[in-house]
Amino acid sequence: MSINNYILNLLNIKDENIYILTNNFQNKVIKGKNYKIIEGILTYNPDFCPKCGCINESHNDIIKWGFKRNCKVKIPKISNCYSLLILHKQRFYCKHCNNTFIAETILIDRNKNISNNTELQINLELMKKQSEKDISERLDVSVSKIDRKLNEISSHTVLRHPILPESMNWDEFKATKDTKGKMAFIITDNDKGNIFDINDSRKSKDLEKYFKRYSKQERDKVKHISTDFYSGYIYLAKKLFKNADISIDRFHIVIQAYNALNSTRVKLCYKTNPYYNKLKDYWKLIVKNENELSEEKKYSKHFKKEISQKEIVQFLINTDSTLKATYECYQGIINSLKDKDFNKFKSIVKHQNKNVSPKMKQALKLYDENIKYIENSFKYDINNGIIEGTNNLIKCLKRIAFGYRKYDHFIARIFLIKGIIKE
Repeated sequence: MSINNYILNLLNIKDENIYILTNNFQNKVIKGKNYKIIEGILTYNPDFCPKCGCINESHNDIIKWGFKRNCKVKIPKISNCYSLLILHKQRFYCKHCNNTFIAETILIDRNKNISNNTELQINLELMKKQSEKDISERLDVSVSKIDRKLNEISSHTVLRHPILPESMNWDEFKATKDTKGKMAFIITDNDKGNIFDINDSRKSKDLEKYFKRYSKQERDKVKHISTDFYSGYIYLAKKLFKNADISIDRFHIVIQAYNALNSTRVKLCYKTNPYYNKLKDYWKLIVKNENELSEEKKYSKHFKKEISQKEIVQFLINTDSTLKATYECYQGIINSLKDKDFNKFKSIVKHQNKNVSPKMKQALKLYDENIKYIENSFKYDINNGIIEGTNNLIKCLKRIAFGYRKYDHFIARIFLIKGIIKE
């Protein structure tokens, strides 16, 4: 292998028409960044004139006509340093049409200063959980370049599925300010374990229009729809999917009881309460499944003695009768779900303890109103991790990017990271 080809290989440059000037390597600081400057020449004998189409049969029809010098091309980092290729492009003169043209290369598209390798790297970086600013700094490209790339990707992120999943989960999330509705609507395919589609509105009229793109015959093939307690979803599912069993997603069942218990604890966290610090610092133990509490005794600064997690929780719930009743109700709910014991769950709802907090009473009332849909959730073995993972991804993206202004860009990032679209 020649020295030139060896260097091209190291730089991941596939165009053998580029000749690296080995004596011209430089290290420079440009705008506070360390750069490795590499100089090269692009030249070859063209097969034809792109202006008139003349075939260069004798290599005398088209002659070399100097260079277009100092074309700066951004290439991927070398040894963790920003890299810049100063490329001198051969200029050609066609004797037939008296026009000149410039040599072209697969390294970079015409009228661009960013190599195709860097363009590819941008796509790969967009598939990771990181902000656009981090990508721009890592690859030495502007944020606006990342923005344009997302514009390009988002232009074809409208998914056109010919068929609906047999088992779907419906949920929503707060997207961007330019979203059509306040909340975006997300569909996950429970069988494939990935996002099926995202719609920019969860309004009933918009969702009805969305699902009516599919024929009644196709909608009748849907066997199961899992959703939260939002009445609009349940109404729409009953109206458009006649053969589908509707269930309430177990995550949303648990979260109702979880919030009720935690709000009950928070109300007791006033500074005049002698147990204020204990209730505040040990909140994670209170909402934890009682069967997962450790019996191993460790020293506690609040109790000033060795004490187990089970003993801590037992002590705290005994400080207030409402907290204790709410705690026991919560534990009954999460364990009935874990054991897939609907009769136990139904018994808790129907024969509720009068001492539970008002928030828990609201949760139990909601359960009672949707009991037939909750019963279905005990029948279907749906992995909540699909939904939770997607929601966590959405929250993570919004956090690292400090929010998104453009809905299309936000959705494109979600689809890229989840592997639904590939660039």
